[in-house]
Amino acid sequence: MKLLTALLSCLLALFGDPRPGVTSIIRASQDGVDTVFSKTTLEDGVATFECLAASGGACVYRLYQEQCEKAAGTRAGCQRVVLDEFELQVGRRRQVQGLPEDFRHCVAATGARDTCRA
Repeated sequence: MKLLTALLSCLLALFGDPRPGVTSIIRASQDGVDTVFSKTTLEDGVATFECLAASGGACVYRLYQEQCEKAAGTRAGCQRVVLDEFELQVGRRRQVQGLPEDFRHCVAATGARDTCRA
């Protein structure tokens, strides 16, 4: 039995090494009702954005990168550079490739679009 288990483990290892991904859940509610509920997954360089609920019927996404001047070991003069902006209807998802590793994102319901402004 031990030999069979060892052989099975080795066989499964041949199928590849699953790479870890990063999942981000953003959920905001008011009076027990979701105003925005979003799931973002980053795996193998592909970011998947999914709008699960939004009070305005859609989620508004802003993808950005912070570029900061380094002065004397501190982060001074940071500026947000917008990489992409898009809107997803509830229940929809979108995949984006080619984003820098340090990208960040903001999500809001369509009625609160200004929440993601820099």
